[in-house]
Amino acid sequence: MKSNEDRHLPLQTETIQAYVVDAIGNDKEVFLQMVNLFLDSADNLHKEIVDGLATKDFSAARRLAHSLKSSSLMFSAESLSALCAEAEALAEKRQDAAIALLLPRIRVELDWLRLELPPFCAKMLQ
Repeated sequence: MKSNEDRHLPLQTETIQAYVVDAIGNDKEVFLQMVNLFLDSADNLHKEIVDGLATKDFSAARRLAHSLKSSSLMFSAESLSALCAEAEALAEKRQDAAIALLLPRIRVELDWLRLELPPFCAKMLQ
């Protein structure tokens, strides 16, 4: 059985509809481009958080975690958003060891989203 840390909160159609689909209309191609843009951006933000932490740039790590937290909510990635909120708070307190422990968990969430979000969203506009 998986630990609670390995459980992903389910994606919510209503959240993605409200934040993304309603903003762009029902253009499936544009919607799927937005999904891929989010995933690529999320990967880059994770890398930049890692880089910021490596150089002890807590201000950058906090700002980047905040960005990833907010964008994750738009795509109903609540587990990822919660981890990023925790990383943001820890960066504010300059707790690099604690943030370092969160980074692999954030990576797991991103990898899960990379697999789950595109097909979930593709089904939304069928």
